[in-house]
Amino acid sequence: MNKTFPVFIGLLSIVSCTHPEPFRIDGTVPDTKFKGSKIYLVALDGPVSKNVDSTIIKDGKFHFEKKPDSLCVTILRVPVNYQNPVEDLVVITESGRLDVVMSSISRGHGTRLNNILQQWKDRKHTYDSLQRDIYIRKNSENKTQDTADSLMWQSQQLGVEFMADVVNLMNENLQNGIGLLLFKIYYHALPSEVKKRVLELTGDTFLEKDGQLKMMVMYDQNHMK
Repeated sequence: MNKTFPVFIGLLSIVSCTHPEPFRIDGTVPDTKFKGSKIYLVALDGPVSKNVDSTIIKDGKFHFEKKPDSLCVTILRVPVNYQNPVEDLVVITESGRLDVVMSSISRGHGTRLNNILQQWKDRKHTYDSLQRDIYIRKNSENKTQDTADSLMWQSQQLGVEFMADVVNLMNENLQNGIGLLLFKIYYHALPSEVKKRVLELTGDTFLEKDGQLKMMVMYDQNHMK
């Protein structure tokens, strides 16, 4: 019996564990106006860390490859074009390949955390659309006070339900970039007891990953004294 083969397989397993699959983005930009333009991969706290990568859009396509880090949150961004706006896309640099389409409604799918993030983004689009519809109806003419009160109640209920979903998703992902992203985005909307619990559970992890968040937390704590 050849004993070399099992040993070789074992060595391959060790190598694969010590050298995880990189994070790769394979993207397309359908709008031909961006041909030859740069596309940027910016850290979530970009202005603080100044961590920015870029590449060129060629034939409507682009590619990034980074060291994987499931706690690292980045933003895909093309230069501003007011006639043909392209929505930023938040991505988490976990191991694996992410397929991306950058357009007026940008999307990405392919890795576990980014798939979860896209599902949340879809829910947020729906929530924003419902709130926008309520706002328009609430500010329209020829409505009774009862109608206005009803619309206000609907808006508040939607907000309560949406924030409950945000907190649940954040709690389920405190060990990765989804938790970090939601904690930062909704930091000022979270009750103080929720903030305290998240910071106790994550220690300095989130604050070390995001300089802007660290300043927000420090400001909050200084003004609570």
